[in-house]
Amino acid sequence: MNGGPTVAAAIAAVMTLIATTLARVFGGPGWLYLLTLAAMALLITSGFGNVNRKLRNTAAVLLLAGAAVFPFAKDPVAALQRGVFIAGMLVSLTSSVLLIARCAVQSRRIQMIGAALRERQGKARLTAFAAASQFFSGILGLAGANLMFVMAAPPDEESSGMRTASVVSIMRGFAAASCWSPVFGNMAILLALYPSLHWIEVFPAGLAVGQLTLIVGLLMTPLPPQEGSANGADERPTTTSGKELFFLAVPVMGVLLGFLGVVLLVSRTLHVIISAAIIIMGPCVSMAFHALSGSPGSRLRAGMRGTADSMRLYPALASEAMLFLSAGVAGSLMADSFPASWTGAIAALLGGHPFWGLAFLVFAIMLAALAGIHPMLSAVFLASTLTPDVLGLPPIAHMAAILAGWGLSASVTPFSVVSLTASRYARVGLYDISLRKNSGYALCSALLLCAVLAAWIGLTA
Repeated sequence: MNGGPTVAAAIAAVMTLIATTLARVFGGPGWLYLLTLAAMALLITSGFGNVNRKLRNTAAVLLLAGAAVFPFAKDPVAALQRGVFIAGMLVSLTSSVLLIARCAVQSRRIQMIGAALRERQGKARLTAFAAASQFFSGILGLAGANLMFVMAAPPDEESSGMRTASVVSIMRGFAAASCWSPVFGNMAILLALYPSLHWIEVFPAGLAVGQLTLIVGLLMTPLPPQEGSANGADERPTTTSGKELFFLAVPVMGVLLGFLGVVLLVSRTLHVIISAAIIIMGPCVSMAFHALSGSPGSRLRAGMRGTADSMRLYPALASEAMLFLSAGVAGSLMADSFPASWTGAIAALLGGHPFWGLAFLVFAIMLAALAGIHPMLSAVFLASTLTPDVLGLPPIAHMAAILAGWGLSASVTPFSVVSLTASRYARVGLYDISLRKNSGYALCSALLLCAVLAAWIGLTA
């Protein structure tokens, strides 16, 4: 990563994105999308050398697809604005979560929790990592999953079946968290596209769907053959009791849940979506953490210095900026140009059949992800064209299906960041950790959650 001007440009770009995103949230004019677009271009330029070639090609194809349908959109300028603002909000959200995650990584207590979790044996270890992954991912997003990968598969531990199974459990915990967490991009996008819904309304249904997928995942994760013999670390006795682990984790859980409570309070007080509240709170949390870690008399300086050091990672957000911008713009333009007759035909086929309507949403996202299409594009497209009214579904059930499809697709497709990271930590092939390990889990989870949501719709109709 280049230093000096490159880092300064990235920080300036992210600060501009945060400012324009919040201005738009508070009712700013539509022309702000031009500033957002300029800031995105600056951020992408500052870290362009760190963006892998495959992502560059994917972004180029998406932008070309968006340009191709631009003349056919009903209101192309409005669709373009919507896509740019969605991308800007996602990068702003990711930047704030990054600052919070940097604080978590530096916590000695979290490192101790990771060591205690690795002491668990058999099914207890897999369950512990899945549950912890859901919690940390739910508060810290992808950074929380990365933190869990480090806990479960340290570099000095030998490869083993239990190491791989632990990594798979973390992937499934991450998928469960994506169904309800306010820090995920999917939730931010869908709340922006469903103006009548608030996160607290979606949370119960999303949480229930997430737990359903997590239980299916745990039931479908067999213990590795000859467990305990491949790695000496697995044979070590447990030195941290469940009670000790609980009291070790309680302060961390309290702080993270307290943060979530403050975010909800800020969202309610300022009458903004929860994503905007997280964007506001991220730098504040980073400042407070580093200030409290500093010496008396120089806490303010320590807080500013620590936050500034964390912001030096902003050029790495160029990859996210490129993907979010291309997928957001292409998805919005495609949805705006989708023929009304096609929408009507799908509505006639699936309307009045909740199970098949829900299954169409979930499996469309998963199949598109397997073809290399980012779930963000699929979610924006489906939420904008096959709306709850079109499919005859309650908005909460409609949104829960899209959230579940997005979360499951992240674990089953070889093209997701989660699968790429898991493959590296598990030291197994990319297709092995994604398709081979998670295809059955994703299929069973999808069918079961569609049946449960359809039954809920029938009971509440």
